[in-house]
This record gives sequence, C-alpha cells and structure tokens, in this order.
Amino acid sequence: MSNRAVILLMVNAALGGIVMCGSFLLMALYSDLFKYYSIDGDATGAHEPGDFFPNKRAPIIIDAGKRTLQYAKWGFLHSHKGKLIINARAESVMSKPMFKDSFLYRRCVIPANFFYEWKQEEGRKVKHKIGLRNEQLISLGGIYKMTLDENSRKQATFVIITTEANEQLKTIHHRMPLIIRNDQLELWLNNRTPQRQIMNILANDAYEDSFFSEEITDSKRDSKDDKDDKLGQMSLF
Repeated sequence: MSNRAVILLMVNAALGGIVMCGSFLLMALYSDLFKYYSIDGDATGAHEPGDFFPNKRAPIIIDAGKRTLQYAKWGFLHSHKGKLIINARAESVMSKPMFKDSFLYRRCVIPANFFYEWKQEEGRKVKHKIGLRNEQLISLGGIYKMTLDENSRKQATFVIITTEANEQLKTIHHRMPLIIRNDQLELWLNNRTPQRQIMNILANDAYEDSFFSEEITDSKRDSKDDKDDKLGQMSLF
C-alpha cells in the first residue's frame, strides 16, 4: 500500500468513514517566501515545489520572537485514537482541547499559490484550482504545535483552519480555508494580539470577490483523482 493510500485511510478513519483528501499547490521557492514574508535570518532552506498533501512536510510562517520560516508536517495525530486530524473549524477552534492552546499561542500561516476544491456536478466531483487575482501568494491560516516523531525527535505539525465559504466560493463548496490578508499577518502571528482582533480575522471577510478558479482537466490528474474518489474522497476545505 502506498504512503498516500495510508494517509487517505488515516484521514478516512478520523472522519468516520469519509475521506477528506485535500491539497494545495506551492510553486514559490524558499527564497521567494523569504522575501515575500520578510523573514528574519538567512535564506538557506529548500523544498520541492508542487502539490502538498496531509502528512507531508510543508513550509509554515511563525512568530517565535521573530518572523521565521520552518517546515512542519501537515496534521495533528490524535494521541488516544491514532487518527490524523488535518483541519480545525473556525467556529470551534477555541473550544476544542486539541486546538485551543495552539490557537491562543501558536498561530501560523501556510503559503500557497493555489488551493484545490471539489464541486459536485451532475453526479460527479469536479476538481477546481482556486487562487487570488492580485496576490502572488495565499496565506492560509493555521495553528501548529511541537510533537515527537516516531524516533522521539521534536517536530512541528500544523492544521489548516477552515471557515464557511464566502459568497463567491459557495458555488463550489460550502467550506474554504481561512485566508489571512497581508495587513493581518502581524496580528495573526503575534500571540500577544488581543483575542477580539483574532476573532475578527476569523470572520474571514478577506478578499471577497477576489478569487478565480479553473477546472483541473489534466488526464494524469484526473486518473489519480478518480482513483482517490473510489475511496469516497471529499474536499478538505
């Protein structure tokens, strides 16, 4: 069984039998992220541009006394049930014990050029690639924490926060990732920001009517997605 299939089964178990297989596309290089987010330090990291999936390491932006880029694995592992949790609902992130501490003190953004969403059309699921018209990157709102890997080494893990889709994207799906505007980054990343201001960001009125989307029709992608769909695939966001 492939690693991707194992991930799908883990997420499937976490959602009570419904696979929620999401991904996002990041083509920007480390040096691009370093400049875009005004990262403190030396631009010495690297990652392979492309699609990022649950349980894969991805770059995240945090404020650990200064703005930092580090790599983290996508998904919180449920300590008692061994299930991979890959997102947190904005409506309940403050009340869930798994998320609350991270939400208060360890917020992050996950850079992406596009995120993917599925739309139900005439009995089939159609994959859409969604981006922002006037922005180089999309800052997906998330939270992170430090855990131990299978070799008892420290690692960072993250989940993406989702919220109700805005009016423009509701035509594709009723949920979407939380998007952090550039002028909200400092507030979102700073763990000293008053809760009232953070809750305003969670209202997710960022970039209303600023998205564009296109169907994914590449034959290789379609073949891969059809295979996933047989496992009951649904959207992450």
